[in-house]
Amino acid sequence: DDVFLPNIFAVLGKQGEINDLYQMLIAKVPKLASIVNKKAALTERMNDYAVKSVDLVATHARQVKDLNTAHVRQVVAMNVEHARRVVEMNAKHARKMAALTAENLRENIALDAQRLKTERELESIGSGGGGRSEADTNLSSVRKPRGKKRGQCK
Repeated sequence: DDVFLPNIFAVLGKQGEINDLYQMLIAKVPKLASIVNKKAALTERMNDYAVKSVDLVATHARQVKDLNTAHVRQVVAMNVEHARRVVEMNAKHARKMAALTAENLRENIALDAQRLKTERELESIGSGGGGRSEADTNLSSVRKPRGKKRGQCK
């Protein structure tokens, strides 16, 4: 019976009786051609290709997603490291700016003190201080003792 022919072929193939199978095939070739539905076989093959294509697209999409996820993780890690370095650099800059500002402030205070001292000296000259500078005043305060002659002791 032609309906059981595929099963018979399978059994004979498993048992290794190739010669018997060959003999049967030769006798049944005209009937086999009428049994096999070529259009259905080609349609099934096309469906198999479509399933494989969908599988390939899904695999590709999954691989792209995994690759993009790994890339995003790397970029985030790099951005975190970059941000840490920027914070360190900004902190170092802030420390240098504070030190520079403190030094500038000290120099300005010293300069203001010198300016005030010079201003007072100028005021003393302008108010009739006799034209003596503070340095001259400081020297005159160190007087030599009077009334004693050289070599005299008390």
